[in-house]
Amino acid sequence: MEILGLFLLVINLRSAKAIAGDLEPQSFKVLVLDAVSGKPQEKMQVNFYCRESGRNQPAEEDDTDWEGVVVIPYTCKGESPSVVIDVTGLPKEQCGSSEIAATIEEISSKGIISAPDAAGEMHCPTKISGKLKPLPWQVIIFVKKPSWFQAHF
Repeated sequence: MEILGLFLLVINLRSAKAIAGDLEPQSFKVLVLDAVSGKPQEKMQVNFYCRESGRNQPAEEDDTDWEGVVVIPYTCKGESPSVVIDVTGLPKEQCGSSEIAATIEEISSKGIISAPDAAGEMHCPTKISGKLKPLPWQVIIFVKKPSWFQAHF
C-alpha cells in the first residue's frame, strides 16, 4: 500500500509540474526588418512594456540578434492588458507609428505587421511589407535610415 501511495505522489508531483509549466509566461517574437531592403536588422534596441488598465508598467529592452529577432515574454495582467513595443537603433528609425500596441490575443491568433506608411514620425515605403503575411506569435516592425529631409525637419 505504501508503494502505491508513493507512486501516486510521484504522479501528482509530475502533474503539478506540468500544470505549473502551462502557467509560465508566454513569449512571442519581434522581427525587425529594413523597410527598403527587407533585410533583418541586427543590434536594434527593442523597448517593451505592459499597458494595463491605463497604467504603464516599467519598460524593458533587448537587442535583436543577427536574424533581426528578439523574444519578448508576455507578462501583462489585469483588465484589457496590451504590450507596447518600439524600436530604436541609430542611424535607423522606426517607420510609421512610434509604437505598436497589441493584446496577446491579437499576437497569438494572427500576428502583427506594422504599417510602415502609417501616420507617425517617419513614412516608409510599403513594397516589402505588402509581400509579407502575418504569422501567429510574431510582430514585424520596419525601420529605415531617414532621408536628409526626414532627419532635418
